[in-house]
Amino acid sequence: MTRDMVKALNDSDLMEVLGWVQDEQKARAVKRKAEAIAKIKELAQTVGVSVHFEGRRGRPTSSNTPKTAKGC
Repeated sequence: MTRDMVKALNDSDLMEVLGWVQDEQKARAVKRKAEAIAKIKELAQTVGVSVHFEGRRGRPTSSNTPKTAKGC
């Protein structure tokens, strides 16, 4: 698809193509993640290490931290 082809689309067609592109990006990201996890597990198994992915990112939340209202 060329830039001229994109410019020739009407607004509704352009939004439809945009949705398709976003869906494809998400599908590719999921596929890359699954492939990376499979490769990590495979490599870990070859050296006798066990790995486990919980599906969470970032630092864990602390249950001991008091929650305060914003601006207090």
